[in-house]
This record gives sequence, C-alpha cells and structure tokens, in this order.
Amino acid sequence: YSSSHLSETATMTTSPPSVSERSCADLRHHRRFYSIHSALVLSVLALGMVHNGGGRKYIPVNQKALFALLITSGVMEEDDRSQKIKSCRKAYVNAHSSTIEENLAVICCFGSDYSSKNEERHYQSNLCDPRIPVVGVSTQQLLFARRLTRLTEAWLLPLLPIITRLMYQLVIMISPFFVRYWRCQNQDDVITQREATSMSNSQLSSSSISSNTSSVLLDRTGNNASPTKTSPSVESNHYLIRTTLRRLLFYIFVIIVRGLGLYVAGNALEDYVILPWIIGNTVDSPLRTNPMSDVEHDLHNSNEPKCWYKDVLKAHHKSSMESYGHSDCYGRPFDFSDHAVLFLAHYLPILVMEMLYCYSFPFWDPPSTVEGAAKKNLSNNFLSSGMVWKAFHVFLFLYLHLLVLHALYLTAVYFHTPAEMLVGYGVSLIIQLPIGYLMCSTGWYSCRRYMGLPGYRGAMNEKGD
Repeated sequence: YSSSHLSETATMTTSPPSVSERSCADLRHHRRFYSIHSALVLSVLALGMVHNGGGRKYIPVNQKALFALLITSGVMEEDDRSQKIKSCRKAYVNAHSSTIEENLAVICCFGSDYSSKNEERHYQSNLCDPRIPVVGVSTQQLLFARRLTRLTEAWLLPLLPIITRLMYQLVIMISPFFVRYWRCQNQDDVITQREATSMSNSQLSSSSISSNTSSVLLDRTGNNASPTKTSPSVESNHYLIRTTLRRLLFYIFVIIVRGLGLYVAGNALEDYVILPWIIGNTVDSPLRTNPMSDVEHDLHNSNEPKCWYKDVLKAHHKSSMESYGHSDCYGRPFDFSDHAVLFLAHYLPILVMEMLYCYSFPFWDPPSTVEGAAKKNLSNNFLSSGMVWKAFHVFLFLYLHLLVLHALYLTAVYFHTPAEMLVGYGVSLIIQLPIGYLMCSTGWYSCRRYMGLPGYRGAMNEKGD
C-alpha cells in the first residue's frame, strides 16, 4: 500500500467525506424509493379500511359456547350442533355488532371449502384461510407468515439483513488469520519433507539443511517485516464493523422505543386528542392502570349496545376483564392498532433502512482499495459471490415486505376499525419520519457519520460552487 492510499483511508475514517456523484445518485434513489414505499403502504392501509365494511372488529371466541348461544338464540337447530362444532376450527365475533342475528356478526371457519365467489363468503374465507393476493398461496404454507407478532420473530426478522452483513464482515476480518495459519502448517510440512530428504541423501551437507530451514522460517515471519504494523485493509474493515454494530444498536433502540414508548404515546394520543374530541371529556389520569380509560368507559356506556357475546369469550379475555374491575365488552372500547404500529414502526423502517444501505454499500462487493487483501482470500469461495448475496437480500426484502404488508391489510380488514388503524398509523410516524429524514436528507450529519451512512453535506456545497 502506498502512502497516498493510507492518507485516503485515514480521510475516510476521520474526516467528513466529500460527496461523489454516486452519493448524490444514492440520495435520489432513496427519496424515490421512500416515495413509492409510502404510497404502497398507504394504498394497502386504505384498501384494508375500505374492505373492513364499516367498523367491524373481530375477536376470537370459544366455539362450543358460541354454538350454545346460537341454539339458544334460535339461529341454529340443535341437530346441526354436534357436526358443526367438530368441523369449526376457529370462531370469531364482531365486537361492534348489535345482536347475534346481525349480518357477519359471527364467523366460523368450517374446513377449507372456500370456493364460493359470494362476497360474504369471500370475506369469511380471507379471515379463516388468508391467502396472498395474485399468488394465491395460503399464509399457512409460508414461513413466518403466522408468526410476525411473536416475540422471537419480531426481534429477529427485521435484524436479519444487518446480522448477515455483520457475520460476513467478521468472516472477512478473521479469514487472513486462518489463511496464515494454513500456510504455516504447509510450510511445516515442507520443512519436515526437506529434513527427511536430507537425511536420505548423503550428498547434502548439514549446512545446506540449516540454510533451507532458516529460509523457510524467515518466510514464516514475513521476511523480517514489522509484525506490529496493521494493514489499511484491516483498519478499514474494523471501521466498517464498528459502524455496522452502531446501526445494529440503533435498530435495537428503535425496537425498544416501539415496544415501550409508543404504547404510552399512543394511549396518550387516544386519551387527550381522539376521544376528547369525540365526546368532549378529558382523562382523569395520564398514566393508565386500566386498559379502558375513563373517557373510553363513558363513551362505551353512552351509546354501545348490550354485550351479547360476553359469555362466549375465551378464558383469558374474561380474566382480563375481571382483573380490571369492569364488566364491559372485551374488544369494544376504542384501542389504536398496536399491530399497525408493530408493522409500520418496527418491521418496515428497519428493513427499508438497512436494505437501502446494502444497495448503497454492498458488503459483497467492497472497494478493492479498502478490503482488497481480505476479499482476495475468499475470491474462489462461494461466500464471495456477489450475485448470490444480492439475490439473497432481494428475496429476503421482498418476502418479508410482502408478509408485513399482507398482515397489515388483514389487520385493517378484520381486527381493527378504520379509526383505530389511522391512529395506529399516526403513532407509527413517530419512528417513520425521523428514519425517512435520516435516509433521504442532507441533515443530521453527525448521526449519519456515526452509523456509517454517507455524508451529503459536502455535495450541496459542491453543487453550489
């Protein structure tokens, strides 16, 4: 490495980088992608709210208790009870329905016969056996499709791209040590073979043997090169690993904020903005000790119909109601969509930010002036194939993006009212907007540099010149 290369590497790691035309192009790509991505998310959200059918909100209930209620209400004959209970896999009730006789107040999933093109039948089938649009594949056959809300998947799936990047960088960093070790082992074998040959060959003198051995040992020490000197490629790779770890910590911080802070912020938004605007009352206490605030309780008692499905609720829903000392219907009070916040402020921002970073700085194709030596050690290895990593990341992003958007659509259609979805979307903007600004603007230079993002501040000055 020349002195000019060393100064170039030092400039990259210590001083604000001047922005190239490619950096400006990346910024334009980021803005264009975020515009398309935001339009797609809003389209899916609007489509789900339209297909909701007007304030429907389904909750799972006990099948046997539901059929007993249907028979008591005269909706179903006693003779049909045993057969239908056996074939009903899951049962749901609309929490905002007035009576059990109301249209689509009850949905029971009977087997897999959903071939009817009737609109109501199609509405029920998407709840019982949801399928990916266009493709037509059931979510039961897709990996992670039913587990997006689980704790393990919610932590692991958004971080898969950056974990993959970090593992690759670690392999690149430690591979030279293994290569040197392998070479040393081979050189030891050469020494052994030469010693054996010299013992069998009487024409070779002991001085020549000593000379050969010394030359090999000299090669093992790097021809008396300075062992403490660190190559620029190793230093730059350490810098890249540090920035990757910083972004990983930032994503973990986003996950924690979403999991802890946004629920408090969402409840405050409900209590102080949404519900007071509806009924004109205020909340007595800002911190909830009850999942139903005082405003929600007044709103519920004022104009909601009788809770006809209270006896068919599942045990944990009943215990949840009883533990808070009220007998109101589970699921009826206004509750912003926490799943919408999960999808829009947890999964998508992290996935989009890291995938755009991979697009701007692909770890599978690092610049030769930075990681050339480490990259060369794996030049013939499967892991070094850029097309393999590019295809893997594109598939991972599209697959998870599709699963999250479909789950968002189902949430809007079946499990939350349009108003609750809109509030959930508004809460998610607390995280969406700062991350979007970070990736699409020239501001927050220190934050961008800390996480390894390109600095665009110099480009604006260059353009002005």
